[in-house]
Amino acid sequence: MTRTLAIMERRGDVALLTFSRPDQLNAMNGAMVEEIIAGLAEVEDDATLRALVLRGAGGNFMAGADVKAYANQSAEAFRDFQESAGRIYRALEALSKPVIAAVEGYALGGGFEIALAADMIVAHPDARLGLPEVKLGLVPGGGGTQRLARKLGPNRAAELLMTGRFASAPEMLGWGIVNRIAADTLDEALQLAGQVVRYPAGALADLKRLNLAAWQSGLAAGLDAERDAVCALFLTGDGMQRIRDFVARSNQKNHRTAKP
Repeated sequence: MTRTLAIMERRGDVALLTFSRPDQLNAMNGAMVEEIIAGLAEVEDDATLRALVLRGAGGNFMAGADVKAYANQSAEAFRDFQESAGRIYRALEALSKPVIAAVEGYALGGGFEIALAADMIVAHPDARLGLPEVKLGLVPGGGGTQRLARKLGPNRAAELLMTGRFASAPEMLGWGIVNRIAADTLDEALQLAGQVVRYPAGALADLKRLNLAAWQSGLAAGLDAERDAVCALFLTGDGMQRIRDFVARSNQKNHRTAKP
């Protein structure tokens, strides 16, 4: 399968999956979701691939979902997209191989949720991570409320979720979300993957499964509640108006940039 939005490469026995919509800060649309899912299945099925590194093209990891697409979606289409994207996070955690996110630039919304579903995060010193959905009158829809609170603790998670602010990589390192900070995030992530894959695949798969089990008790119910909340908020006048305002501001910015 030829993929243009989620590009797969091999670095020895490590797979490298690159999100590639750089002109949109690698924001996810339906086509990208399907390519990411296909790439993860390919990694799982290839016994010669021992680990996976995720990164974004153009200096950013991923700025979440493509909010411009939200403005024209029906409630049914919006829920379908949330459920479709949810397969990515579940697939990352179900993958029997270690997953490392190499984060540069922005990792926001669904992009941060992907990083949270990875086993480890290597971040650039200037990276910014956050869940700003509250600014659109929504909540995260890809597990952000559940995974962040479990990994970070409810008080700090509440601060990030309710203010929608972007946290710095050094701050996330201090809070235990980021594992390492490096100017060359890809090189550092590949080195970390190289250290991991020296050990037996069976042991690594069990360690991943047990590590997830240690903090995910009750996660499924929380994920269902989160998805119901984001889909209900999408229907409210305030939520839709904020999405349309966001798209209008973005279009104005692009128009100004395009002027000769």
